[in-house]
Amino acid sequence: MESKPIDKKIIAGVLLMLAGGLLLLDTFNLTDLPLKYYIFSWKTLLIGIGIILLTTKERQTPGYVLIGLGILFWLPSFVDYNISLNQIFLPALLMGVGVIILTRRQGHQRRHVWDGKPPMGHNSDYIDDIAILGGGMKQVQSKNFKGGSITAIFGGSEFNMRDAELSPEGCTIDVFNMFGGSKLIVPETWEIKSDVVSIFGGFSDKRLTKPAIAENKNLILVKGVVIFGGLEIKSY
Repeated sequence: MESKPIDKKIIAGVLLMLAGGLLLLDTFNLTDLPLKYYIFSWKTLLIGIGIILLTTKERQTPGYVLIGLGILFWLPSFVDYNISLNQIFLPALLMGVGVIILTRRQGHQRRHVWDGKPPMGHNSDYIDDIAILGGGMKQVQSKNFKGGSITAIFGGSEFNMRDAELSPEGCTIDVFNMFGGSKLIVPETWEIKSDVVSIFGGFSDKRLTKPAIAENKNLILVKGVVIFGGLEIKSY
């Protein structure tokens, strides 16, 4: 029997309950540890976000990276050595971002290796875009568009899909935005189904008119993770 994935809402609820219980211990002086300092820290937040991401198989690599970064950034507070947080912050962050980019690109190539077409281009059936500290506007004109992968870190790109047509086999776009944003400009007739996890970020469909849910001929699934960033859908 296949094991069912753990609901991320349950994990988030358990983490919040655990944090609340630890705060009670600190409030009633039942421990000598400065629990409030440890709980309300961006380092602990990274670990918590990573644990939530582990509940989804496709997002486990970013989850492990965030947990590892959180633990690494906490080490100077627990281990007595002469390296400060300022010295390890940038190298650790760059390494973590590098791991995420490599694993996402390898996963995208494994899924679409049979296609035989270049990963990006005006008429390509897939997009594979990485924007770091920058971005731009991309035109998607495929008549058999199947989706792809979008990664935005401290940057973001805009994708104009108004001249594209979706593949009858289905279309899925996997998004990872961290401290960045992406914008998808799609035809008004496309139905957008979202499976995006937003953590201190947001996903918004800003189209004035949206297609009826029953019309699923032009259905596009948008999934992924948005952390301290945003993902926008428009149709102008």
